[in-house]
This record gives sequence, C-alpha cells and structure tokens, in this order.
Amino acid sequence: MKYDVFISYSRKDSETADLICSALTEVGISCFIDKEGIGGGENFPEVLASTIDSSRIFLFLASANSYKSKFTKAEILYAFNHLRSGCIIPYILDESEMPADLEFLLGNVNWIRKTACPPKQLPAEIRKVLDSPDTGTIGGRKVRSRWPLRILLLAVALSVGVLAAILFRQNGDKSAALQDYKQFESWIDRSDSLLKEAARKGAMPNTLETTSEQILDLQSAEAALCLSDSIKKLHAADEHIALFNINTDALRTSISCKMDSMFVAWSNYARESYELFRITGSPSERQNALDCINHALSIRPDSSLESLKQSLNK
Repeated sequence: MKYDVFISYSRKDSETADLICSALTEVGISCFIDKEGIGGGENFPEVLASTIDSSRIFLFLASANSYKSKFTKAEILYAFNHLRSGCIIPYILDESEMPADLEFLLGNVNWIRKTACPPKQLPAEIRKVLDSPDTGTIGGRKVRSRWPLRILLLAVALSVGVLAAILFRQNGDKSAALQDYKQFESWIDRSDSLLKEAARKGAMPNTLETTSEQILDLQSAEAALCLSDSIKKLHAADEHIALFNINTDALRTSISCKMDSMFVAWSNYARESYELFRITGSPSERQNALDCINHALSIRPDSSLESLKQSLNK
C-alpha cells in the first residue's frame, strides 16, 4: 500500500506521533506509523523499507529521544539513499541540540518546528508539500555517477598539465616563466572554482543526490592545487620564483576540512548501519551500510571500513 506520509519517530514520542497521525488522517492524508517496533527475529527493514520507498513524504519527528535512536537514524539514511520520489521533512519537537551527523544530513532542509506549527496545524503544511513536492524539501533519490570515466578524464588532465609545465620550464627565459605563471594561476583559480561548486552542490535541496559529485569536485580541486605546486617547484631555484608568490594555504585548508567532515560523517553512518544490519539481518540495511562505506572510501582509504565491507560481502 502506498502512503502520503511515513512517520519516523522514537517510541518515547508515541503520544505526539499518534496525535499527528490522527490529524493527518482526519483531513484525508494517509500515513504509516510503525506501532510494533523491531523484534529480535523480525526482518524489520523489509517491511519499513518498501513503505518508505512508496511514501510521498518522510516525516522525521526530531527530538532528544529520536536523536538517540539507532532505528530512526537508520530510517533517515535509508530514505536519503533509496527514496525514489517525494521528500524528507524534519518536524522539530523540542529544543535539544541535533547531533552533528544528522545536522549534516538535514542542514539544507527546511525544518518545521512544533513551537511554530503545532501538530493540529501540521496537516495544512503537509498538504502544501503534497501539492507542490519541490517546495522547501529534499528528495532522497540516489544518483550513481560514472566514476571510472570521470576519474580517467581527471588523470588525463593531470598528465597534460604537468607535461605543459615541464615544456614551459625547459625554455628557461622570462617569457616561458610568464607562461608557466599563467598555468600556475589558472590551476589555482580552477581549484577555487571547484571548491565553490562543491559548496554550491552541498547547499542544494537535493544535497544527498550530489554527494558523489561533491567528492569528485573536491578531489579535482586538490589535484589542481597539486598541479600549481608542481609548476611552482620547477622555478624554485631560478630568478623567476617571485612570480609564484601566491599563498594557497587557506584554499588547501578549506578543501581538506570539507573532505574530512564528509569522510567522518559517512564513516559514522556506515558503522551505525553495519551495527543495525547485525541486529536485524536485513538485506536492505546491508545495502545501506555498503552505500555509506562506498561514499567514505571514495574520499580516502580506510582499513577498518574495508574490513566492514568485506564482512558485508561474505
């Protein structure tokens, strides 16, 4: 059965969840609310996963209680990775601080606060979204990028850039140095442009859809800086070195910090999903863990994540 709204909540917030579900049902908005919980031998996500997939809205009741629940977090991750259509809406029940990993996921989504929109008024807001699903919400459909081809193109660009720098250097005169400087400056500009592009994609409503794109932009930005460094080193011992006196430390730090934060976030999601897979034995939770691991490993190698991946693939 298809539902308009899937409600993700902590059992400790059942009273509020029931009130919201009743209010939605009264105005003809169908909703799914899991009342049974996850039993020890229950194949949880196979029931919930299909319901999330077919729901038009994933409504997350955000509270101190739900922040502590591994299962609500698993539902959110599944929605982001697999929701084929529709959107995700966090409904903030209290003023407790949202954990950093959830804020990373939900930071670019328009939140609805209980203080501004009590449960009885929520159906009107939900109806607006159902009538215009792209307004102020985030879709969770996963997009797979063509990584091998794009990485190959990046490698070709690196090779051509280094070769050009070497050829310029062999001329050894001021004219060649100026040509080298143009290349040096263009790679720095390219790096800065790619960092901004990654930030732009990270601020889009569908930020989770562009995760792979953001990672590739950041890796390309790092590569562009490496090229600029290579050109600068070619002139380290000659009289033209002053031309290359551009400080790229701030740019390099920004790229590194963004990569680090994405790696930490996806690593944490991967481990939490893995633990849930061990509890539930669910194939969909296994796939969710693999998706998170692959995101993290696309940023940098990690032996512990590789071990988890091998364990999941057995």
